[in-house]
Amino acid sequence: MNEARKLDWNDLHVAHGLDAVRAQLAQALTLPRTPSVVQPPEAAAATEGAGEGEEAKARRDAAIAAKVFQRFALVEGKTAVFDMHKQATLKKTAFEALVTKPVATAWFGRMDKKLIAEDQAQRLVDQAKLAGKATRDGGSELSPVERYVYIDGTKDAWDVAKRRRVPEGAVKMALGDAYGLWLNSPQRRTVDMDHIVFDPTMTKDPEVYINTFEGLPLTPEDAPEKCRTLRGMIGFLCNGDPQATHWLTCWLAYPLQHLGAKMDTAVLMHSTMEGSGKSLLSADIMGAIYGAYAATVGQAQLESSWTVWQSNKLYAVFEEVVSRDQRYNQVGKIKHMVTGKTVRMESKFVNGWEEANHMNAVFLSNEIMPWPISENDRRMLVIWPEETLPEERQKAVEYELANGGLEALYGYLLSYDLGDFNRRTRPPQTEARQRLVALSRASWENFFVAWKFGTLGVPFGLARTEDIHDLFLTWCSRNRENTLSATKLSLFLSTQVPKTAGQVGWKGDDGVRRRAILFVPEDETVDIGNSEAVGAKIRAFRRAAYWAGWGPEKWEKCQGFTVPMDAEKPTEVA
Repeated sequence: MNEARKLDWNDLHVAHGLDAVRAQLAQALTLPRTPSVVQPPEAAAATEGAGEGEEAKARRDAAIAAKVFQRFALVEGKTAVFDMHKQATLKKTAFEALVTKPVATAWFGRMDKKLIAEDQAQRLVDQAKLAGKATRDGGSELSPVERYVYIDGTKDAWDVAKRRRVPEGAVKMALGDAYGLWLNSPQRRTVDMDHIVFDPTMTKDPEVYINTFEGLPLTPEDAPEKCRTLRGMIGFLCNGDPQATHWLTCWLAYPLQHLGAKMDTAVLMHSTMEGSGKSLLSADIMGAIYGAYAATVGQAQLESSWTVWQSNKLYAVFEEVVSRDQRYNQVGKIKHMVTGKTVRMESKFVNGWEEANHMNAVFLSNEIMPWPISENDRRMLVIWPEETLPEERQKAVEYELANGGLEALYGYLLSYDLGDFNRRTRPPQTEARQRLVALSRASWENFFVAWKFGTLGVPFGLARTEDIHDLFLTWCSRNRENTLSATKLSLFLSTQVPKTAGQVGWKGDDGVRRRAILFVPEDETVDIGNSEAVGAKIRAFRRAAYWAGWGPEKWEKCQGFTVPMDAEKPTEVA
């Protein structure tokens, strides 16, 4: 059989027959196949992996095509492509360079590729640019359309981050080349100029209004023992007067219990005593409770034409705001700040605006007469601290302020029983107020008070206007007061005492009938139609003036008067 293996198929067939050939073929089929050409191991491995490489390439191309399909959209009517990831528009050549030309060609050839309108693509590009101008303030990042709100009817914007109005120029400086994008952005917010309000009552609809009030800074604490000295300062400044202490405590508490309440009254603390604690209580302590909604104001701010310092204020302390030569000129402005319902805000580079007046005022002064107060002006509680704050009290105040005293005082005022006290409750008549009223009176007012309360020694009854003027001139000369003409004095006094519309007949001591205009107080019972009775009243007035030493016999306009005899002198003269 070994010999047969050395023969070819034809020789094997001739020598041994067809069965031998069949047996050899069957045996050969069971042997392992051998390559016809021997290859190096590296080449064989490459040949074996060729099929798998083509398959991976196909998968990779399909994945790229899918990503391109998801990311890009064709701008309608253009060959430009919109990149939805980066919010940017690419020209066709840039797109081909980015994804390769074959991929780009295949994408352009797809019938199901995404489409986007040209104006929509531009809006998205602009929004992306604005988002890139986002500013970080207070720990939060705001885009320009979120931060700036246009105030309709003005050239100003509301800065949400800074909580204030800013002029157009400030917005341009902040945004740079993105200003135009913000200006034309459909997402830019707009608010009416009357819808930016300072509303501590929190009653305005936040969907319509921008409220500049964000709440007081402190959290009250129910711990009255922590503010014992702070509470005691109120009574100390009122010199222990229980009425004034209660009223002042109510006045401080009411606006905290009724946030945003505008009091019709104010407080004036004035004294020549330094170190009494006026500023400590009113400016430092109460100012800390109100935080950013409090202000300490000087004379320059009060007299300035720029009033924006009053914006967003609930409480203000005015320290020596009126100079001696301006005390009469500023009274009207002070009264308006106390009772005015609105205030006009004026600021540089910003349009002026009206704002509700929620500011309650405390005035401090070291002058005996800070400004004049009339007899009928009930706006002011006037207190005159008489003592310097003792050193131990000062230390106690410092300790309480450092250990929760402010929060405790805030809680104490929030829980203080107001009773029937309200924003219009009149302050008590303190001695300090009566003194200031007296200092504020004009010469004719002091004369009228002296006449009415009998300190001139003449009856407060019917009298000739000319006799009253003569008495006034003598009184002014004796007291170094400023004089007035008969007409002006008559007009001034007629606001306090009724005066006859025309001349009335009367008889003098000489029996001559004369006519004169008369002052007739309301409680006067004489019949002015009876010349004898009227003459008797005039005679009684003149004689009282004579015995009181006013010298009516020397009066220029005193007609029909006869000097009485010494025997007629009353036993007691006022």
